[in-house]
Amino acid sequence: MVLARLLVRYGYNVFTAANVRDALDLLDGFVFDVLLSDIGLPDGDGFELVIEARHRQPLRCAVALTAYASDADKEHGFQAGFDRYLTKPLDVALLRDVLSRLS
Repeated sequence: MVLARLLVRYGYNVFTAANVRDALDLLDGFVFDVLLSDIGLPDGDGFELVIEARHRQPLRCAVALTAYASDADKEHGFQAGFDRYLTKPLDVALLRDVLSRLS
């Protein structure tokens, strides 16, 4: 939730979900430009989420924020539909750069 508050402070509209199911419920009710997702989620993973999210709506960008940093993890992320794969600890300036390029 700290990241969500920080992004709101930077002027972004932010919706949060604690798991895949909640995220998919949000995707059914709202149109989003960007999906930010961890890979490790309590009821699934970010790979499954981004695949389903892209089937439900035309996201402009999907960004993985994760500790899974191997080359194989990154490749899996790109194949699943993430446009950017940022590893933890998160470089907030890099995330802001990614998001500002979408404006």
